[in-house]
Order: sequence, then C-alpha cells, then structure tokens
Amino acid sequence: MTATATATATAKRGAGRATMAATLAVMAGALVLGRSSPARAQAYTVDEARSFRSPQHFAFEFRMGPYRPDIDSEFSSGRKPYETFFHGRHLMTQIELDWQFFHRYGSLAVGAGVGYFSTTANNPSVKTTGLTADTSNLRLIPFSLSLVYRYDYLFQDRQIPLVPYAKAGFDYSLWRVLDANGEVATDALGGQGAGGVLGWHAAVGVSLVLDFIDPDAARSFDDELGVNHTHLFFEFSHADISGLGEPNKIHLGDTTWSLGILFEF
Repeated sequence: MTATATATATAKRGAGRATMAATLAVMAGALVLGRSSPARAQAYTVDEARSFRSPQHFAFEFRMGPYRPDIDSEFSSGRKPYETFFHGRHLMTQIELDWQFFHRYGSLAVGAGVGYFSTTANNPSVKTTGLTADTSNLRLIPFSLSLVYRYDYLFQDRQIPLVPYAKAGFDYSLWRVLDANGEVATDALGGQGAGGVLGWHAAVGVSLVLDFIDPDAARSFDDELGVNHTHLFFEFSHADISGLGEPNKIHLGDTTWSLGILFEF
C-alpha cells in the first residue's frame, strides 16, 4: 500500500509497557471493588448476596493489551516497513458495551466496541542513515460488533468464580498516517494516508468474578450502583481486518492478548 510506505519512523517501544499499563488498570479495578464497605450489622455470604441481586441486562468492559497491525503481511521479499519504522507492539485500548438478552446456562449478548491505537516515530533521513526531527504517526480507531457467550452457569449454580467466554463478530477500522504537522500524509503520487477497512474477529477468554473477595462489598456495589458482578479477565483474540476479500486494502488485524475489567449491571 502506498499509504503504508509513508508511515516511516523508528522509535522502538516494546510490549512490556503495554503489559504494565494493562496490569495497572486491572489492579485499579480490583481496588474499586475491594474498597471498604459501609459498616453493616450483617456480613453477607456470596449465596446471600446473589439472592438480592438487581436485574442484570448489560455488561461493560475495558481492556488493554499489546497490538501490532499486520501491515507487513502485504509485502513480499522480506520487506517489513511497519516493523522497520515502528518496531514491535504498542498499546491498544478498547471498551465494549454488551446487551445480555438471554440468560440460561450462561448469558448470550450482542456487543458494540471501539478502540484506540497510536504509535509515533522519527522519519529516517533520505540523505544519511540517521533520523530526522520530523515524525510520522499511525493511528487506528477500530469499531466492532460481536456476539458474546459467557458460561457463568457454574458461578451462578456452584459459586465457582471462573467464567469462560467466547465472542465473534465484524470490525471496521479507521486508519490514518499523520505527518509532523498533524496533517494526513501523502505519498509522491498524491495517495492519501487515510481510509477504512472491514474485517472480522474471534476471541476466547476467562474471567475471575471478584464477588468472593468481599461479598458484603459486592452487595453494596449492587445496592448503590446496580453493578451485579465485577470481573477481571484475560482474553486471547485474532482479528483479520483486511477488507473481507476486497483487494488492495491495508492489513490491520493481529493475533494478541489483553487484560481488562468487566462490570455486569
């Protein structure tokens, strides 16, 4: 893709920073649930707290993880322009809202999500082997529509706080390459460094329901804010965002993992 070649930069950032950021976000969510609850005359067990739950229809999740758009798969002869300029994975942040329309032996939901990815690096000099002060920025805003199944039957029936889940759906990712002035970059032929690409995704994961840490605080969270359960989760996903067979589209998918926090309400 001509727009891809325009994305020239070489500031290296590893996946370690993304991992650390995701872990900190998850820990912060756990602290929210684990906050000291108001003094009560009675402490509730998980089973008792569950019996007083408010209605549950939605889920909101926030997740972060390392991401590397699969731009280099478009090129032959060992050329790797993305890896050469941007070096490795960088942080992808995403949110998703699910409507849980079916509850029996688990929950079935449809979900809509949006994410944000950005990486910036210095452009190489055309006259020397060094770098210039000018930068290029690659920015992605992926949208997703998913069908989600969470097998929470063992938690609801046996209080086992592990909930496996799976999701699949379609994506549309906006992308743009910006120059040092924040303008959409162009190549020598006048090609614009911006566009949108269709694709699909599939994911599996497992979440840890935090109610067992402090059932009284979980009950209070439900009473005060209507949050039935709070989960920490790990997700493994694959996204093929390359046009759904349409030719000459930039490849923006990845196979990666993420960590996050989920609230059901």
